Amino acid sequence: MSPRHLEIPSSRTRCAGLSTSLACLAALLATSRAGAQAPAPPAPAVEAAPAPPPAEPAPAAPAPVAEIPKTEAPPAPAPPPAPAPPPAVTPTELMPSTATEPKKLPPISVAAWLRADVTFQNPADPSKLDDQKFTPYGELHAGGKIHDKVSVTLNLNAGGSGGGFGIEDAIIGFDLMDEFHVWVGQLLVPVDRANYGGPFFAIPWNYTGAIGFVPHEGPYGRNAGVSVWGDLMGGTFKYVLGAFDPGGTTSPPKMLFSGRLQYDFVGSEPGYFGNATYFGDKDVVALAVGGQYQKDGEAAPTGSTLPADDYAEVNADLLAELKMDGGGWVTGEGGVYVTGGDYPGYGKTAFYITAAYATPKIGIGNIQPMLRYQMGKGDGDAKTWSVDAALSYLIMGPALRLVGNFQHVDTDGAKANSLTFGAQAIFF
Repeated sequence: MSPRHLEIPSSRTRCAGLSTSLACLAALLATSRAGAQAPAPPAPAVEAAPAPPPAEPAPAAPAPVAEIPKTEAPPAPAPPPAPAPPPAVTPTELMPSTATEPKKLPPISVAAWLRADVTFQNPADPSKLDDQKFTPYGELHAGGKIHDKVSVTLNLNAGGSGGGFGIEDAIIGFDLMDEFHVWVGQLLVPVDRANYGGPFFAIPWNYTGAIGFVPHEGPYGRNAGVSVWGDLMGGTFKYVLGAFDPGGTTSPPKMLFSGRLQYDFVGSEPGYFGNATYFGDKDVVALAVGGQYQKDGEAAPTGSTLPADDYAEVNADLLAELKMDGGGWVTGEGGVYVTGGDYPGYGKTAFYITAAYATPKIGIGNIQPMLRYQMGKGDGDAKTWSVDAALSYLIMGPALRLVGNFQHVDTDGAKANSLTFGAQAIFF
């Protein structure tokens, strides 16, 4: 068909067609909306499944915390230092040690012993008591162990008012066991209880035997030499044997041998030294024998041209001291001496006996009355004897006592009297 013959519809025709198309589109949209909104046919009924357990509620978010202004906190204390680790153990340290630790020795002991007295006696006429003399005397003691088996003792003594100063004891002791000791130096001559007790540990104020029958011994009962001694059965039995330089009693001097054996029936007395009284500290009943020997030890009387003779002496002594009810005690002591040789002095036969009783405490001390009798005989009619009567006030036993002592001496008819008041103090 030529274009000339193409007919273009009019506007009315185009509008009618458009309206129809829009109507159809609206109908289709309505149909599809209605289909979409129509309910679906009911599904067959099914048994409902058990409801699942309710889920735990989610944790609530923490509430916002108000911000606190920051402050400076104090510094925390420093932790304690950690203990040092133990030292490493080497194989040799695992072996037991063969070294022994040194034994701790007791300290050196120091003591001061003092006596002071006034004696009423006329030196021109000893039977009278119309003059007086003061006599102070002191000892300084030091001693102790410097080794488990070695002891040392140094005791000094002095008399006041120019009475002299010197060594009383200077001892090195080898104390190997209780049963065997060896002591060397200047020491007490072991012979009788009177010498062991000395003035400090005897009841009488004046030394026993001083009237003329003392065995051979040096000043203060000491000589230089050596002693072998021991305690058996805890000091129940004691033996002492010594050899001493007699100190020029002969020319040339010969060795002095001296010894003693002692057995305690009651109590015991261990140690080298001993007492003539224990001031009520213990019960003692003891018997002892002693002896001495020295070649040419007895010199002839002064002015004689006779040769010296050998000296030999034996003695025995008994001490009994027993405590009584109430704090008192009773003491009995006695000794006998027999000396051989041609010049025995007053010791050819001699003896002494002492009796004392201490009361229970009266005030701060014990009152102790005492009596002692001594007698010594020589060749022919030579004789000396004495009586002592004393009254003591024992405040601390030997450590503090006051004594009043009257003594009467008769030597071949020559008489002497003395009255002594003394005080004794010992600082141990």
